[in-house]
Amino acid sequence: MNTFIDHFYILPLIFLALFVGLQLTEKRRFINGIVFNGFLATAVGELAILVFQSDSRNVYYIALAAAIVAFLIILFFYLFGFLLFLWNAYIVWKKESHTLSNMLTLFIGLGLIALFFVPMLANLLHVPEDLRIFIGTISTVFLLYIPLFFYLYLSSLIIYLFNRPRYNQDYIIVLGSGLIDGQYVPPLLASRIERAMTFYHRQVKKGRPAPKLVFSGGQGGDEKLPESVAMQRYAIDHGIPVEQTLTEEKSVNTLQNMQFSKRIIESDTDKDKPRIIFSTNNYHTFRAGLFAKQAHLKADGIGAKTSKYFLPNATIREFIAILSMKRHQLLFVTICSLLFAILAVLLNHLN
Repeated sequence: MNTFIDHFYILPLIFLALFVGLQLTEKRRFINGIVFNGFLATAVGELAILVFQSDSRNVYYIALAAAIVAFLIILFFYLFGFLLFLWNAYIVWKKESHTLSNMLTLFIGLGLIALFFVPMLANLLHVPEDLRIFIGTISTVFLLYIPLFFYLYLSSLIIYLFNRPRYNQDYIIVLGSGLIDGQYVPPLLASRIERAMTFYHRQVKKGRPAPKLVFSGGQGGDEKLPESVAMQRYAIDHGIPVEQTLTEEKSVNTLQNMQFSKRIIESDTDKDKPRIIFSTNNYHTFRAGLFAKQAHLKADGIGAKTSKYFLPNATIREFIAILSMKRHQLLFVTICSLLFAILAVLLNHLN
């Protein structure tokens, strides 16, 4: 046992080396975030071992204080997280349109309150014990799975945001979104275009050939022109030469953005492997990267900043979309939760 503890430091080094290798080969994977968290967990474990092996009381007290602070922060979010969600929902309600997608933090806040009161309500209504055990088991499984999956997704997103493409790109795909009044570029979409233009100008400033901007987005039923055309006009009005722009005017979702833009680039370039990146909002980069991988497009993303008050709602919306992408995994967890619930009821009867 002592030999294992003495050599425990090898584990974080293994996880770190594996993480670096994965990042260098492919950034657009969930496994990268899982391995990085393995590194963090084992690094904290090694730090704890060093603290317990230390003869210094000061080191021990500092580590104890840090552990208590971390515990109190986690406890605060566990007990009062619903207040943070409701406060964010209030801010978004004041500043954004009142759509269902902009009310996700409100629903989560109310859901957390409901989870707190459901057991009390079940007791008051004298719900049969078997039903309480069945529902309680399913709820427990999902209360463990959803936060863990969200944490791993958030880790993967944050890691991906550290992506810094070199200023030697041939193409920048700018992902579209909705237009105002069916023809004007809204601030959210403008930030994506401006992020791409910033990269464009920095690359030119370094004395390298200017990349072409590929504006990707079709025409919705309530829009007067394709999103890509409106985006192109915005870029030209802000100084980008028209000959340095291309438009992809058929896509209706992010996967099609990648697939159709890839075809346009292949027909435009004479290079076998052109260097490509894409521009979107920071919260959208990781999922867009997954779609680029799915489209067999070797392209990583750069993210435009998003208003801080809108980030929680946007990130949760992305997470729900990720859950949809991983629906087979979600189905597996659902089946397992039902089996666990049935087993819990049977064990209760045997006791």
